[in-house]
Amino acid sequence: MAPAPVSVDGDVAGKPTDIVVVLEPDADPATPGRALAVGETLRIALPPALARNAEAAIPEDTNAALVLTKGWPQGAIEIGTRYRIAYDAGAHAIDVTARESISSDGTTAPGIKAIHLRGKTFVNPAAGTYTITVERRDPSGVVATRWEGGLEIRDRVPTGRLAPTNFHVPPGTNSNFQTLAPGQVAPLRLGLLLWGADGSALDHVGIAPRDLSRYPRYTGGLLVQDVNGDRRLDVGVDRVVGGIIGSAPEGAKGQAATSPVRPDGTPILSGEITRDAGYPMGGGQPNPGLLAIEFRAGDRPGSYRPTFELEGGAAFQFTIRVAAPTAD
Repeated sequence: MAPAPVSVDGDVAGKPTDIVVVLEPDADPATPGRALAVGETLRIALPPALARNAEAAIPEDTNAALVLTKGWPQGAIEIGTRYRIAYDAGAHAIDVTARESISSDGTTAPGIKAIHLRGKTFVNPAAGTYTITVERRDPSGVVATRWEGGLEIRDRVPTGRLAPTNFHVPPGTNSNFQTLAPGQVAPLRLGLLLWGADGSALDHVGIAPRDLSRYPRYTGGLLVQDVNGDRRLDVGVDRVVGGIIGSAPEGAKGQAATSPVRPDGTPILSGEITRDAGYPMGGGQPNPGLLAIEFRAGDRPGSYRPTFELEGGAAFQFTIRVAAPTAD
């Protein structure tokens, strides 16, 4: 189980449940997820302590309460024509039944990797560890596969949190796991949502060059908040809120994660990036806390895995692959 990447308090006691039930932990799109044949059902059995909020409906054909995902943020598998959901109050379980097949290839590739419980449908219990089970049942109700996992509910909002996002690119697109040529700038900017100590969006943050004398851990750059509003990221004046831990093939040079810039050369900071116009809610508007990142590949083929970390330890690692040059 994991907190959903779109909220800061989805796993906090007393708050609306906003969590992700992970069926396949490898987020790489090349790794197949779970399949569901027509008529098969995923039953998500919830702990009794996870209270149902009767004021929130659970419609069968919209993603208001639950959505299956392909393993990346905003990577939903279409509900309605593809599957429907239903709540069994007696069993305190949600059933997800396939109307059309969901597989690891075709339009539903790479298959089901996670189940996102959302929509204020449930309310989190007191802090502690709770068990959620998922069963894949055939059309006659026979259990074919069973998963079980622990849901950790924390007692307060974390001091800082970041999570990957794709709100800045078209719906369904994944900016993680891009494959580039040596020296190429990724065509899709990477994206992170940032929250501060009070649980509010962490805006005015950009990427500054590394300063190994003061921050030796952050070999790939610093996350700096422009506190004086001059649109310059100065570690001597502004607030360092985290940094980037680089990881690249041995001997690689030229790789870099930077903030995109305006025509006048100033960085575009978190909270200034617009959500893609394809999203029905907030599309075309600046997205609070959204940090966009331009990534330039190094000169060696292999995997580049920059880890972005906020003070307090919250971190996320992207994977960018660089392909070997091809002979003409």
